[in-house]
Amino acid sequence: MATLLQFFIACVWATTIIVHTRRLMRLACVTQRDRWEKAKMRAGLGRIWWWLGQDRFWDGLRRDVLHSIEITLMIFLIALGQG
Repeated sequence: MATLLQFFIACVWATTIIVHTRRLMRLACVTQRDRWEKAKMRAGLGRIWWWLGQDRFWDGLRRDVLHSIEITLMIFLIALGQG
């Protein structure tokens, strides 16, 4: 049971990371093709770095991280109550 709960918590956090990494790539307009051309890759990395400094990106991330923390605490409390 404990392994299943740990797996569920890991999935919640992995989903948060994946969703916001994809969101960052969309905001920075980075595509799969950009990785093959060095000039476009540098420009894409510059745009990613710029978006990491913007509050617009972090506001959405903060909300989802707080939601993930809430789910983690709820799972912990449920597991504590069952143990």
